[in-house]
Amino acid sequence: MKRKLLAAVLCAAMLLVSCTEESSSETKTMVTSQQNKTSSSVSSSSSSVPESDGRQTFTDTVRLDKMPEVIKVEFSGKCTDDIKQHAEISDMSGHVLHSGVVGRIGVPIELKYNGVDDPQVTFYYDKNELRGVPEKNIILLYCIKENEPYNTVEEAKVDTKKCTVTAPAKGNGVYLLADAYQWYSAWGFDASEYAYEKDKSSYSTDWEREFDTGSIMQLADKEWAKSNAPDFHVSTAQQLASAVYYVNGINPTYNKVNITLEKDIDLTGYDWKPMGWYHSGNHAFCGTVDGKGHTIKGMKINLGYEPCGFIGYGWDMYMHDINFVGAEVSGTHSTGIACGEAYGDVTITNVSVQGKVSGGGNDFGAIIGREGGLAFKGCSANVTADGKPFKYFSYKQKQKAETKVVEYFHLTRLPDGVIVRDHHDGFENLGWIVELDGQQVLDRATTDPNTGEQELELPFDVQLHKGVNGKHTIYLAAYINGAYVRVSNIIEYEGTGGVK
Repeated sequence: MKRKLLAAVLCAAMLLVSCTEESSSETKTMVTSQQNKTSSSVSSSSSSVPESDGRQTFTDTVRLDKMPEVIKVEFSGKCTDDIKQHAEISDMSGHVLHSGVVGRIGVPIELKYNGVDDPQVTFYYDKNELRGVPEKNIILLYCIKENEPYNTVEEAKVDTKKCTVTAPAKGNGVYLLADAYQWYSAWGFDASEYAYEKDKSSYSTDWEREFDTGSIMQLADKEWAKSNAPDFHVSTAQQLASAVYYVNGINPTYNKVNITLEKDIDLTGYDWKPMGWYHSGNHAFCGTVDGKGHTIKGMKINLGYEPCGFIGYGWDMYMHDINFVGAEVSGTHSTGIACGEAYGDVTITNVSVQGKVSGGGNDFGAIIGREGGLAFKGCSANVTADGKPFKYFSYKQKQKAETKVVEYFHLTRLPDGVIVRDHHDGFENLGWIVELDGQQVLDRATTDPNTGEQELELPFDVQLHKGVNGKHTIYLAAYINGAYVRVSNIIEYEGTGGVK
């Protein structure tokens, strides 16, 4: 079981399209001296003269500035003509699934070959770029088909003198190096044989490799983080930084973390960074932040194109009873003081924010930048966005408030609870919206994407799929002029609305 695991990154397939924008950067590396457009590195290939036993070698340089650990990849085997006619190596660094594998070391590559006997693959690595990962921890993983489990190549041999990892090729598919400690630990397996000893202080996570961690890693106590996870009770900036380190670097995908503030925390003077991120995979914050009425003061975050806020990227999260005072949050994508971006089951209750938001493009808000539909309960904001007063808790709230509603469709609720609608052409992404006590719990397309058939009735059981108790609000929404807008009348009822 330990040797066959689904990579945590495969969960990222559930994410929205924003995660796939890098996928177009896959680059074929068969062309000699081809400049890799995703970095300043050079990708080139060559083949060797056949050895006495007929074995030939095809070498490809695939080093990226962002993934510098792997220098080149070598494929060898026996064939009657030039091996380059039978083998192809592709750089998969821009692929969201493969480049986000937990513990990945260097560039993932896709290998395709045919007509080659005794195939073998060799990764050359730069030990100076391992950044704390012991060479004994390096393993080779392979994935034959997309969305299939990753497997370890048991026969892989690490040569620390030559800085190589060599193994028999297992077939066409994606191959990459990984840190066994991070890989197995992420899945709850015993990784004690790979535990860092003298190298604990230099331990480096995927988050640290891909991002500027600001003051977080200067403050974080790694041992405290591991011993207190996943329920953190924080009273100091150091403890809060330790919790951020755990969420961003160690916590397996979608495992819940609870953070409770026991005192007010002053972050003045620190270069703070968001908790929860995605870049080459999903590392969302999942769980609860309970402020217990306490205040986080002086939080300052300056980020580029990543979800930006106290929580950067969240999924199935609950934040409540917390205040942010004197916050300054600057980003170019999904920017808010409490959270940059969040989806799934999200609730924000009794959250107060005061400060500045800037540079968020079209996805900024006082509390949260981008969200899929949530209720703000007991919240307040005193915030400027790009120097101007901004009263909206999220950008979606701003869109709704500033977009004119025209009720093109008419909804009727039948005695059995079913809601029926009329039909009109010309609407993009028309969907049923169901809210429960003010929080969106369903966005259901009215058109079958495979058949194009129109759904003219919303079944009663679908309306109640998130619970019977509470106020149900149902309407139709469509994408108009860059925003999702209500385009029908509203149906409201308490509980089952009299339907048994």
